[in-house]
Amino acid sequence: MARVQRKFTGGDEDPARIPDELVTVACLLQDLEAPGLVKELEGRLKIRRQGGYPGVDIWIAIFVYLAAGPLKQGLRPFWERKVHRHAEKLAALAGRKKMASSSSVSRALDDVETALLREASLWMLTVAPGVDELLRHPAVFAYDAFGNDWHVFDYDPTAEAIRHRALPVDESLPDPIRRSEDTGAPGYHGRKRGDIQYRRVDMRHAGAGVWVHSHLHRGNGDGVVELELAANDLVALMQRLMHPLCRTLMRLDGEHGYVPEYTVLREAGIPFITGVNRPKLYEDPDVLERMRTATWYEVTDSLSGPRRYAADIGVVTLHPDKKTRRPDGSKYEPVSVRVVASAYRTDATKAQRGCLLDGYQVELFAVDAPGDVWPAPDAVALFFGRAGQENRFAQEDREAALGRIVSYHLPGQEFACLVGLFLMNYRIARGFEQEPPPAVRPPPRLRVRRAAEGMPEGWPGDPVVTKLLSKLDWPALLAHKEGWTWDAAKCELRCHDGRPVTVTSVRPVEHAKGRTSLIFRRPTGGCEDCDARDGCLRSERPAASKHLELSAPTEVAAPLRARLAVTRGKAKPKRPVEMTPIAADPGIHAMITPRFLPAAARRRFAEIFRDATMKVHMELPPPAPLRPRLVCADEAERQARRLSWARRNTWNALPDEAVVGVDVYGGADLGRFLGLDGARASTGYPAPPTAPGSNCDGTQRR
Repeated sequence: MARVQRKFTGGDEDPARIPDELVTVACLLQDLEAPGLVKELEGRLKIRRQGGYPGVDIWIAIFVYLAAGPLKQGLRPFWERKVHRHAEKLAALAGRKKMASSSSVSRALDDVETALLREASLWMLTVAPGVDELLRHPAVFAYDAFGNDWHVFDYDPTAEAIRHRALPVDESLPDPIRRSEDTGAPGYHGRKRGDIQYRRVDMRHAGAGVWVHSHLHRGNGDGVVELELAANDLVALMQRLMHPLCRTLMRLDGEHGYVPEYTVLREAGIPFITGVNRPKLYEDPDVLERMRTATWYEVTDSLSGPRRYAADIGVVTLHPDKKTRRPDGSKYEPVSVRVVASAYRTDATKAQRGCLLDGYQVELFAVDAPGDVWPAPDAVALFFGRAGQENRFAQEDREAALGRIVSYHLPGQEFACLVGLFLMNYRIARGFEQEPPPAVRPPPRLRVRRAAEGMPEGWPGDPVVTKLLSKLDWPALLAHKEGWTWDAAKCELRCHDGRPVTVTSVRPVEHAKGRTSLIFRRPTGGCEDCDARDGCLRSERPAASKHLELSAPTEVAAPLRARLAVTRGKAKPKRPVEMTPIAADPGIHAMITPRFLPAAARRRFAEIFRDATMKVHMELPPPAPLRPRLVCADEAERQARRLSWARRNTWNALPDEAVVGVDVYGGADLGRFLGLDGARASTGYPAPPTAPGSNCDGTQRR
């Protein structure tokens, strides 16, 4: 067995060494300070307060907290256990004298104002992390039937619930006050358990995986106002990228399938795809007839779920509810949108969404894009691509701790969320820079249109008729009809030979008080090949078919009579649907979804700091002599005037005379990341020995 020799050298810890768990954070602070990003943050992040740390220092403190790794502790224990001893060195790497403590951060977040914060939010999420080059790369686009490139964005608000612990109430106790009273409000929070909630409204680029908008709202929020904020940021982003807004698509879930949301996006000029929240459309005779006569095509998918089919229904005019008003109180105008239907076979007895029509799950989508550019199968496939985005949302909630309460002041919590989203975008953008893929478009593929096979003839039946018939007491009605059965699963009446018969008419008058006759029959010629024909029919005509008359309650028969009149064109529906058919030949290209992998970019970013170590040496100028405490310096101090934004930022800025020496040991990736590439700058400190196995080291002088 080999001998193991151990040698221990006692002594104090090297005060210049940054702990391994904070090395990545220290490198990131250097990377942010070098191009002047911290200086830019000074001018953009504004927290209106009298004294104390300015916005840039609060941003740096939260950034260090979130970037240190998986969060298993709150801000205060993190500060006390990991950062406190090294706070001065970390602050110096970002050009600051001191780092704000956890208590200073909490106090400052209580003073954050929504209006001042949102002036900088788009810049913080897109310009600051440097995602523009990534957003221009061909791998992040979706390509339509004509090969045009589209930016696709996912807009997905989520509720963050807060649970309240029980507070005892007694005359001897002070009135209970909860810190979260201003954080949220009661509302619908879905499956999450809580007493109050706030709503986090996020929008993310589907191809690049970067966040381009985020804000918080108390309770259930205001859907129209929230969407307007996101739409404004999206328009500004596309203008900066100089990309046509008409080739920008926003995907939204069914929560936003109403006229007000359609109007917001139409007025902003943003094409969209979302669900249609109009249950009556699934019962409209014209829409049902269009489903029966349309050509259904297979939807390209991952082959892991049900086989979906899609068809264009037409351009439908949707009218707002009479009570629906704009934020200023004015009315909404009707909106005409292209409606696309999706269907797949299912054995379910209840629809999870959309409508269940004769064994098929059907959903209707509003697609605000031309039918030749985004044919129905492509539009449906694009919408259901949101399923993969849900996994990304959940993954980054964990990585950036977006659900952790950092401040009970909602604007302060929004401030912390924006820092976390900046960090995610920054990791993706910098990972992309380390190994950028070739800037070539994915090779185009010719479209192959496959018509749906096996769609039942005459599908779908009338759901209103089916619903009314299912209310009847069929065992009692068929008690004396030997061999006749009612198929509850398919809502069909079958003769003793197992052939379906359908209701064709309702007698105009009651045959008894409260009872009206319904007439069922087989289609013309539907009994010609029946073996039981001779004993079943009295007529000798070859084309004669079986019919049956049953007595039903008038409360069912009357609406059934009215519905049959509408479906046969003998009466008009109360609210006829305005629909125009679509006739457009799609382009020759198959849809191409984005090829970029954001998670791989973040992993590539993490590889930069593998086995990295760092030492920070500081030489600070002597402190200025103390001023007399009982005499003011000037008239402004005597009057306690407000400090300018620039003056407040310089309060904690590192003096120009300070010297910060940084010794970094790591791989070539780390050198390129820090802009050193193995070259050493003069620091006034002796050069440290190169770590075994490393191929890059460097120092910097401030």
